[in-house]
Amino acid sequence: MVVRDRGQFRRLPGPGRPGRTGHRGHRRLRRRTRPRDQAPGCCAPERLDRRKSVTAPIPIAPTPARAPALGRDYALLWSGQLLSMTGTMIQYIALPLWVLAETGSALASGLTFAIETLPVIALAPWAGVLADRHDRRRLVLAGELVSAVAVLALFGAISLHSVLAALVCAVLIKTINTVTVPALQGLIREVVPEGALPAAVSRFEGLTGATIVLGPPAGALLFASVGPSAALLVNALTFAVCAVCVSAIRTRSAATTSSAGPAATAAPTQPRPRLGGGFTLVRTTPRLRALLGAEAAYFLCFGGTTAAVIVTATRDLGESAAGWYPACVGGAWVFVSMAVLPGRDWTPRTSLLLGAAFVPLTAIAVAARGAAPLALLLIAGVLGGVANSLIAAGASIGWQKTADASMIGQVMALRRSVVNAALALSSAVLPALAQHFSLGGVLVIGSLASVGLVAACLAGWNRQDATP
Repeated sequence: MVVRDRGQFRRLPGPGRPGRTGHRGHRRLRRRTRPRDQAPGCCAPERLDRRKSVTAPIPIAPTPARAPALGRDYALLWSGQLLSMTGTMIQYIALPLWVLAETGSALASGLTFAIETLPVIALAPWAGVLADRHDRRRLVLAGELVSAVAVLALFGAISLHSVLAALVCAVLIKTINTVTVPALQGLIREVVPEGALPAAVSRFEGLTGATIVLGPPAGALLFASVGPSAALLVNALTFAVCAVCVSAIRTRSAATTSSAGPAATAAPTQPRPRLGGGFTLVRTTPRLRALLGAEAAYFLCFGGTTAAVIVTATRDLGESAAGWYPACVGGAWVFVSMAVLPGRDWTPRTSLLLGAAFVPLTAIAVAARGAAPLALLLIAGVLGGVANSLIAAGASIGWQKTADASMIGQVMALRRSVVNAALALSSAVLPALAQHFSLGGVLVIGSLASVGLVAACLAGWNRQDATP
């Protein structure tokens, strides 16, 4: 029977014509129409062929592109700086020990540490301009050679037992280092491909942790077994070897100029860097302001933790136990910078906030060290090293990516000046507070202030433009 329903014809159910699936008449009809050679539940051959013809191929996910290799020139630069910075840390420990042995004054020994921050704070802006005006590879090469000569002059001052001359030579060496560091940071961009810059920067930050682990024990061992002269000769040798490594580096700009021939000399040059250009760029670039504020806030509120812990641990546990904290800091710094960060595609903001999250954990471990003094001190060192590496590497990657290549020396010098000023102030204040109050309480308050200020500086990161 057929009825009309809203302009359409609809067949009513009848014998052998089920109105719904599962009706007994429908099952009988399917059994009668199924071929005898077809098993129950199988589809007809033509239906199988039709299904095969319309089946879409399974898409294959593309293989992610590998990051560009860092290359031979970066390996030379990294290896040379590893030797040079290790030699510097050897002298960094041996010289104050010699001053203490000569004068018997802890104040004079501490002055040796303090005066080495003065050239960084005072001369960094001029050093940045110098790094952007001249060839950075040649500037680093000249700095390493002059530093080797200055260390030999320091060797002569120690042989003459002249403390004043030794301090003058130490300031001269630090002044040369203040000039070469901005050029070195700009040189990284000239020896690695653009896509490999984050991995190159994070591995370079690992040098700081490696030298913290290697330098101080070697310096103390050389001073105790041979004397300060051996430590200085080793430092001079590392400067000379680093100069050889830098001389073999070929930057991308040099390769482009040599391949272009005389026509490259006729290309228009960029504006000449001027004093204050780095400050102007940071002031007008929101992300650079955020990076500088976050890094300065961390080092101001928590940067002097190592000095405060060493002073307190020396008083409570002895000199041998105090040396374990910086060793754990350096070991964790190396591990995070060399093994963790190169495989992560974190933004600078993510790295900075994650590093700030480890700061309260470090303070809590120091505050709770009464239960297991040495064990919790080691745990605090590891946590502090993780925080330092994440914050330093995140900030360095952000500076390298955001700042203009022609002004990288100036902005890096400004960053170094501000961060060292904050670190020097924190290193003076935190140990003094730890003498009158509980070290754990002081660090907990400082860690909370550090987290709050870092988060406040990075609050508008996603809304800020990378360029002015």
